[in-house]
Amino acid sequence: MTNTVYTNYWISKRDDVRKEHGTYRTEEEALEAIKAWWELKGESYDTKEYRTNTGALEIAYIDDNYFYRIEKHETEDRLPQTQYKLKKPGEIESKRQQLNLDDHLYLFDELGEPYRDRLITAMGDSEKARSYSYNEEGIPVDKLTK
Repeated sequence: MTNTVYTNYWISKRDDVRKEHGTYRTEEEALEAIKAWWELKGESYDTKEYRTNTGALEIAYIDDNYFYRIEKHETEDRLPQTQYKLKKPGEIESKRQQLNLDDHLYLFDELGEPYRDRLITAMGDSEKARSYSYNEEGIPVDKLTK
């Protein structure tokens, strides 16, 4: 069965970079994800929203060289899972030792609930959220190796 989904991309015209941030059920969820990301990072911007000729929603901020684009597309794939079950303390400690994390880095499961909720909103994928280490403010620091 084909599903209509909305995918966020961060685009830097200046550096010719396009990064996929997540895929969501609705355009509103995709827009909320962008705002959640800024909230996590403690950032706030005056934005300019507009539609492209293809119907994509673009959100410009800072200047016209940096923007987010929300593109609508059809897919046969299921959306990523946003539900998660916290790991037990022993599992967390084992993973910390395995990854040799210092005391200033945290796993997703060690973050406070508000940070976890905002990360899930921003990333739209619980597995993706678990694939990073974080600082005490819930900001991703490093991609973890398995």
